[in-house]
Amino acid sequence: MYTALLRLQANRMTSMRPDAKAVAPVSLNLKGSMTAHALLQVPAEADLQSACQALTTLLAEDGPALQHTPCILAFPERDHLPDWLGDWVEQLRAADLVPFAVQCGTEEDQQLTHSLGLADMPVPEPSFRRPRPAHQARMAAQVPPMVVRQQVRSGQQIYAQGGDLVIMASVSAGAEVMADGHIHIHGDLRGRALAGVKGHQEARIYCRRLDGELVAIAGVYMMQEQFPEQRDQVEVSLENDQLAITGSTAR
Repeated sequence: MYTALLRLQANRMTSMRPDAKAVAPVSLNLKGSMTAHALLQVPAEADLQSACQALTTLLAEDGPALQHTPCILAFPERDHLPDWLGDWVEQLRAADLVPFAVQCGTEEDQQLTHSLGLADMPVPEPSFRRPRPAHQARMAAQVPPMVVRQQVRSGQQIYAQGGDLVIMASVSAGAEVMADGHIHIHGDLRGRALAGVKGHQEARIYCRRLDGELVAIAGVYMMQEQFPEQRDQVEVSLENDQLAITGSTAR
């Protein structure tokens, strides 16, 4: 006992020495940012087995490009999250995907999401709504444009809240880009582009080449089969509740 007491006193003396290293205080900076991520949607009729089969097919087609991709999980047209959500998250992580959030709307689903170590995100409103009244359609205080310098890959969803979106490359098929303001795409648009998503009817979409799946402004949309045959250097605008596509060769 006496020996143990001496050791305890020696340890205390050592911790009080001037040369003992102290932990320097640090501060953490928590900043909001818009980052590219994938929105992984599972159809309402799918069960775990069919979802895993679809994942295998997806990875076979574009596996290397999807490795370590951050994902938001979505289960549209369901009243509640499936009871196999935990198994689904494990399958995604085993495939080197990085699920970090789940779209859910009920408190029960939020608790399930949190138990898996994931964040909960609100289920978005339908994208294809009619324009809001003019007094509601004006944009809030303008913020600097969001600039994306790399190609937007299939499965990714990017949203510029409160301002414009500028993409210095192309938008791949299966990708979705959205902005409360204008969308400027310096490359080709092969996915979806939705400008003025909060009802801003003066928003525009610009792209070098329009080969997209869908374009929309303030909730008024146009599908690919409605696009003009020539679609280079395109500007998409909203005129009299209809989309107009103009450009150097659009007709």
